[in-house]
Amino acid sequence: MIRPPHPHEIDLLPQIENMADLRYRKVGLQCVLDMPPHSIASLKEGWRNGRLWVAVSPLGHPVGFALMKLPGNTAWLDQLSVLDRWQGHGFGSALINRTGDAARALGYDRLHLSTYRDVPWNAPFYARRGFEELPRGDWPHAFRLQFMQENSHGHPPWRRMIMRRLLGGGR
Repeated sequence: MIRPPHPHEIDLLPQIENMADLRYRKVGLQCVLDMPPHSIASLKEGWRNGRLWVAVSPLGHPVGFALMKLPGNTAWLDQLSVLDRWQGHGFGSALINRTGDAARALGYDRLHLSTYRDVPWNAPFYARRGFEELPRGDWPHAFRLQFMQENSHGHPPWRRMIMRRLLGGGR
């Protein structure tokens, strides 16, 4: 099930992000583990603005989350994390769909994200869910700033890409 988090669950989300990121070690991306997770303040802002959702286990415990931001007046899937044990159960897809629905409700016709092009649970995962690479020449200024900010945190830029999913209607 996908729903907004209860206020007391927000404190759990950085731990979920850190735990989900452990798999990056397997593909030589220790830098991802060295980056701080999203701050509680950032997550609470997303929650207050209706742009934060959790995936919950059958027992009602958060096992993943999605955070949408709106940089440069675009819909951006800023974070998608699902605990390793719960991957492959459709939670990631459901979180993406919920984020897309929220973006569409806000009037956007595209959902964007940045990801690793060569990591199986990144670009290939998103491509199977309707995302396509956005050529660098088509990046608006806000995306260039986003990319530079992410790279300053340690992401190797040659392995990264921006993708978009068409949502229909909207801006």
